Amino acid sequence: MRYGLLIVFFGLQVLAVIFSRFQDTRYFAWAPFDQINFYEVSAKRNSIELTAEEVKARYGFLSGRENRSIYHVFDQVKQLDTAPHVLDTMEVKVIYKTNGKSPEVWTFKNK
Repeated sequence: MRYGLLIVFFGLQVLAVIFSRFQDTRYFAWAPFDQINFYEVSAKRNSIELTAEEVKARYGFLSGRENRSIYHVFDQVKQLDTAPHVLDTMEVKVIYKTNGKSPEVWTFKNK
């Protein structure tokens, strides 16, 4: 019985690691995912540009460095702006550089 539980426990972890290798966020991957991302966030609420202080208050970050996948930042924005209590129309733009490459832009609209 004890060995059966251990096999199930570690088997589920191995499956989670294998599954996460094919995902963008890779939350459960044990292997290092070394990407250095520098990013800057801007947002509009109901077509009105938010100030830097408002963006930081809303998302908890304005600009910074993400040592994991940049999709972690995208996920945080999506989770906040698609929550049932959000009634405003939000447009978010993230400008980011991965590993020193050319800047890229990710945009998100919740409605």
